[in-house]
Amino acid sequence: MAGNVLVRGGTIIDGSGHPAEPGDVRIRDGVITEVGGRLVPDGEAEIDASGAYVTPGFIDGHTHFDPSLFWDPDCDPMPQHGVTTVLMGNCSLSLAPVRPDHRKQVGETFGTIEEFPDVAFDDHVPWTWETYAEYVTSVAAGSYGVNVAGLVGLSMVRLFVVGEEAWDRPSTADERDRIVAVVDAALRGGAAGLSTSFSDVGRDGRLVPSAAADDDELRAVIDVLGRHRGHFEIIPRGVTTDRQDAMDTLERCARWCAAADVTLTWNAFLDLRNDPTISDDFLAFARRLQGEGMRALPTISPRPVDFTANWNGGLGFRYIPAWHTFVQADRPTKLAMLADPAWRRQAAEQWDDTTASVFPHHALEGVTVLDAARPDLERFVGSTFDVYARYHGGHPSDALADWVASNDLAPGMAYVVGNHDPARIGRLVADPATLVSASDAGAHVQAHCTAGDTTLLLTRYVRDRGDMELEAAVTEMTARQADVYGFTDRGRIEVGKAGDLTVFALDELHWDEPVACHDFPGGSLRYRRPPGGYRSTVVAGVPTQSHGVATASRPGRWLPGKQPARTRVA
Repeated sequence: MAGNVLVRGGTIIDGSGHPAEPGDVRIRDGVITEVGGRLVPDGEAEIDASGAYVTPGFIDGHTHFDPSLFWDPDCDPMPQHGVTTVLMGNCSLSLAPVRPDHRKQVGETFGTIEEFPDVAFDDHVPWTWETYAEYVTSVAAGSYGVNVAGLVGLSMVRLFVVGEEAWDRPSTADERDRIVAVVDAALRGGAAGLSTSFSDVGRDGRLVPSAAADDDELRAVIDVLGRHRGHFEIIPRGVTTDRQDAMDTLERCARWCAAADVTLTWNAFLDLRNDPTISDDFLAFARRLQGEGMRALPTISPRPVDFTANWNGGLGFRYIPAWHTFVQADRPTKLAMLADPAWRRQAAEQWDDTTASVFPHHALEGVTVLDAARPDLERFVGSTFDVYARYHGGHPSDALADWVASNDLAPGMAYVVGNHDPARIGRLVADPATLVSASDAGAHVQAHCTAGDTTLLLTRYVRDRGDMELEAAVTEMTARQADVYGFTDRGRIEVGKAGDLTVFALDELHWDEPVACHDFPGGSLRYRRPPGGYRSTVVAGVPTQSHGVATASRPGRWLPGKQPARTRVA
C-alpha cells in the first residue's frame, strides 16, 4: 500500500542537520516527489502541519517485534511515537532459520530472554518456514503499521547448523563453512545483517548458542557480512563485571569489521549509579576505536532502565541460578522450591557469591514494593524492600522467598538498573560517539514498556533540558540511523526518498508512564506507553496515526537489506 499526500504549512527538518525552514512535502505513490514552499494541492490527501515540524519518519534500530508482528501488525504504540521503521532480530535472536524440531526451543529461548509468554509462540507464530528467505516471504506477505527489517540471529544459525551442541562448543571447520553458507543465504534472502550475543541465557541458565562461537567463526561471518554490506550487532559479556574482557571482545570484532568494511554496533551501554566509571570508560573506548577509523558505535537509550519484577520468566535473576530457575518454573514447582530448605540454602549462597545481577539483590533499597496480598503486609507498600528485609531478619534471600510466598508468587516490585541521572544521560546521548538506538521496543512488555524513546529524547533532552538541538536530535533518529543500518532510501526528506514522515509540535509532546493492559496472547499482561502527542505519522504516504489514534492503515512493508551509505557515521 502506498499513498499520495501533501503535508502543508509546516517547518521542515530534513534530517541532514540543516536548520529548520518552512516548506511543504508532496508524496506520490509512497515516494517524496516535491519539497518546497507553498506547493499547490493536486487532488491528494492533505495534512495541515501549521505550527508543527515535519521530519523524516523516525527509525528504531533495536527492537524485538519479530513474534508480535503475527498478532499486532500495527506494532502498537510505535506509530504514536513517530516511528516509521523498526529493525528486529537483535541480540542473536531471530525466528529463522529454524528446523521443525527446534521451533519450541527457539520460542522458549526467545520468550525467556525477551519476556514473551509461551502461548505467543505456540498459538500465534505460524512457523511455516525453515530458511531465512522463507521467513522473509511469510513476513513480507503481511502489512504493518511500520516498515520492518530484520537481522539474522547467530544463535539461531548455530542451532540450525550444529544442533543441540551449538549451546556448548565452537563449530568445526565443516560446520563453520555451513554457518557461513546459511548466513550468506539469509543476507541474500533479505536480512539486513547479523546479530550475536555473549551475554544472554536461555531458560535453563546456559549462555545462548552464539556465545560459544570462537574467533574463527566470528571472523568468517563478519567476512560474509562485508561481501553483502550487512550490519553487525553484538551484546558483549561482562560490561558490568569484567569490562576489560568486554572491551577485548569488542575490539577484536571491531577490527575484523573494519577490515571487512562492516559497521558494528553494541548494546548494553548503560550509566550505573553505583559505578559511573563504566559508561565513562566505554565512551572513551568507543572514541578511541572511532578515532582509529573503525565504525564501532555503542547504542544507548535515553530511558531509565526500569522494571516491574517478572516472577514468571525473564532474566531478572539471570546471574543467580537458583532464583533464575525459580522464576522460569511453573507454579507447583515454585511452591515446592520455596518449601525446600536445600533450595533456600543454595539460593542464599548464590546470592552472596553473585556480585552483580539485573535484580539489585545487593541494593534492596533500590527495589520499591508496589502491592501486597495480605493485610498485615500492606504497611510495606510504597517502601523499599530493604525495610521489609530488616523487619524479617535473617538472610535477604530468605526474606525475599518469604515475601514471594506470602504474596501468592506474584509480588509487585519495581527497580531501576541504569540511566538514573538525566544530566549524565543528556551528555551521553548528545555525544557523537554514541548512537541513540537501544530502545528494546517490543520486548519485556510484562515488566515495563520500552517504546517511546523518540518522545523522551525530544521532550526531556531537547525541549526541557536543552542537551541537544532539535535538528541534531532529528538527525540522530533519522538520517544517522539510516546510514548505520543501511536504509539508503529513507531517513531524509529528499525527492526520491521514501515517503515516511513524522509531524509534531515540540510543546505538544509528552512522555507518560506506561499503563497495564491484558491484550497479549492468552490475555497476558502488557505494559503500554500512551501516545506521545504527535499530530501525524506517515508511512509510504499513508497516515498510520493521527493525533494519537491509529488509523487502521498498514502501509508498512518488509525492507530487504541494502548497501549502507559509506559516509562516516561516528
